[in-house]
Amino acid sequence: MTPFLLDYLREPVTKTSLTLIDEVIDEKGNIVSGALRSPSGRRYPIIDGVPRFVESTELREAVQSFGDEWNHFNFTDQKVQWLSHIVKNTFGSTEIFQDNVIVDCGGGSGAQSKWFAEYGAKHVIMLELSHTVDGIARQNLAGLSNVDIVQCSIDAPPLASHGIDGIVYCCNVIQHTPSVENTARALFDLVAPGGEFVFNCYPLNDRTPLRWLRYHIVQKGMRAILSRQSFGTILAYANTMARLRTIPGLGNFLEKAGFSVTGDVPTIAGESRAEHRERVRRATALNTFDGFGSHAHQHHKSDDEIRALVRDLSPTRVLNEAPYFAKPPPIGCSLRLFA
Repeated sequence: MTPFLLDYLREPVTKTSLTLIDEVIDEKGNIVSGALRSPSGRRYPIIDGVPRFVESTELREAVQSFGDEWNHFNFTDQKVQWLSHIVKNTFGSTEIFQDNVIVDCGGGSGAQSKWFAEYGAKHVIMLELSHTVDGIARQNLAGLSNVDIVQCSIDAPPLASHGIDGIVYCCNVIQHTPSVENTARALFDLVAPGGEFVFNCYPLNDRTPLRWLRYHIVQKGMRAILSRQSFGTILAYANTMARLRTIPGLGNFLEKAGFSVTGDVPTIAGESRAEHRERVRRATALNTFDGFGSHAHQHHKSDDEIRALVRDLSPTRVLNEAPYFAKPPPIGCSLRLFA
């Protein structure tokens, strides 16, 4: 944990200041252990350089599947998708990351936090609830002096209200929290004037009979079954769908019917057909596991519900409304709400 982070940390609920106590500092000046004490006397430990704001076993168990997922799959080979989808269709380019403080909400494997840092972010604060903070995220972020990991729930972020004048980023995550609305309010509260909150949410796509059947019968039905299974069983299903996805015709049918999830896998210049097919297989395994995993929450929101949420947050400016609500929207497009 860097000293930089101390200026931003607050008690999660009351937002009162925290006092660093019993600290152990390494040769680089970073805090490797100790505790953060609130005025009420509550203590939040710092373990292996990570401040921990998770006191509920139930909270950790709700995202156990995500921790297992990212520790197994990682995410670093998805950089081309991140650049081609989220960056291009939300921000236009990576230039916006330069010299900004970025809060990566639900950072998972730490891959996006790493990329923010690589593209010039002043500092990245990765918020993550699962045990990846002691696994793959720590591995991916090793050696980066401008990245901090905080273990917490993103619907109660332990950061100062109106303290982030850069970017509070929550893409492909907010639907996995207990309440999309409550989490959005908590994260938008972090944004200082001039800063922005960037988020998207799984859309409710059930307006035609076939889409209704795919979502309510196939996808929800499959998740109801698979989410109760072991990690190994869900992984075996995801790997099977990934292998079938590479079979022309059958693979397309399984995805369109809702039995597997691939998404768009852009071609990399110079790669062979076999190399691209292998990346499609890996993407299908990861995204299918993600879609049918045993995490506790998975919300889909209608356009009207998201529009109502944006109105409730009362941003001074909103970017990407037209493309976000287009049918179909650009892949990875997220809303940008300015304070």
